[in-house]
Amino acid sequence: MSEHEDHHDEHGHDDHHGHLQLEYEEALPINNGKVCLWLFLSTEIMFFAGLIGTYIVLRFGSPGDTWPRPHDVHVSEILGTINTFILIFSSFTVVLTYEATKRSKATVAKGWLVATFLCGCAFLGIKLVEYSGKFAYGIHPNPGGRSLLYEQADVYYLKDLRAKLTSFGAIPLAAAATDATAEEAAAQVPDVTDTSAAQSDESKLITEFLQHSVQWAEYVVGRVPNTHVDTTAHGLNHRDVLIAVSQEVYPIERRYGNLVKATHLAEKSFIESRLAELPAEQEAAGDDKDVQNLLAFEKKILEARQEYLTHHASHAHSSDEHDAVAEHGHSSGINAELRASESKIILPMHIPSGNMFSATYFLLTGFHALHVIVGLILFAFPMFWTLDRSRSNYIENIGLYWHFVDLVWIFLFPLFYLF
Repeated sequence: MSEHEDHHDEHGHDDHHGHLQLEYEEALPINNGKVCLWLFLSTEIMFFAGLIGTYIVLRFGSPGDTWPRPHDVHVSEILGTINTFILIFSSFTVVLTYEATKRSKATVAKGWLVATFLCGCAFLGIKLVEYSGKFAYGIHPNPGGRSLLYEQADVYYLKDLRAKLTSFGAIPLAAAATDATAEEAAAQVPDVTDTSAAQSDESKLITEFLQHSVQWAEYVVGRVPNTHVDTTAHGLNHRDVLIAVSQEVYPIERRYGNLVKATHLAEKSFIESRLAELPAEQEAAGDDKDVQNLLAFEKKILEARQEYLTHHASHAHSSDEHDAVAEHGHSSGINAELRASESKIILPMHIPSGNMFSATYFLLTGFHALHVIVGLILFAFPMFWTLDRSRSNYIENIGLYWHFVDLVWIFLFPLFYLF
């Protein structure tokens, strides 16, 4: 018994000295607020990665490299670059705010915080200027109806163009009455060179465009053989004529400049040959007033277009204008002239992939601007606090959020502004 007890005592003594004492240590040396912020930023990363990835697929999958270049849609590289530097500087100032807060330098911290807040406001102000410029030219999504941007210059574009012009008060070349003589019918057609003082500059511009371009395109589509379908026909390429007319509204010189010049030459040749044929047809028509009226009306359309082409050739771009076109990608058009005269009229435009561009541009930059606004709200609260060491965690967390917002812009800037 004694031996057993001695063994038991000895065993119990060993158990007492061999017991382990465990102490709890945090798995991650960060607070709960930072963990929640990183979880939130991970969802934001997936959100913007999806949007940017979709944009890249749509852009580089556009048919025939039709995606508009920055200057085709009034995207300013200068404003985009300024905004990029503003956000980069704001990331620097928010770091200085955090460092000053950790050292309980409240006054210095608040000064850098104000600088960060002002940078965010400046970014939104410049972005608002960019948005207003695009809206002024009609480059924006139109959820409530048909957009002003057309992917193709076709008969549907031509129909909408005429409807817009006539709704704005443009006066078309009038068809002749059937009971009038040929001379009387021709006299009833308005003279495209009429510059009556009773017409405003806006009215003259849209009326002349309707008479010397839109009705010419309607005449070509309705009565002239299409060489795009039959290359042996004596006529014109309908597609090229429609594009040439669309370029008078909103020209994209880089893409369509050479095509428009070639089309104008073909139009001149056709008009000259057709005008030479009309006298014989008028003589053959005799007293048939219907035919005479149609021929008189056709002659007016041909002469109106011929006058426009002559006027256009005599005012060809000077060398300075060529340099401007090369730099900016497009020259002035009717929409630009209307805007210069402070008119509120915006005519439909032919911009390939324009609707897809405007939708993706305003979606991505709009969501980014919304995140900037949230950041400004988060920066506004500490302005009423004493920024000592106790506030450093909050400043660090909103600083991380602001760095994420800046990083998103670093991806958006080259996609929309550089190529």
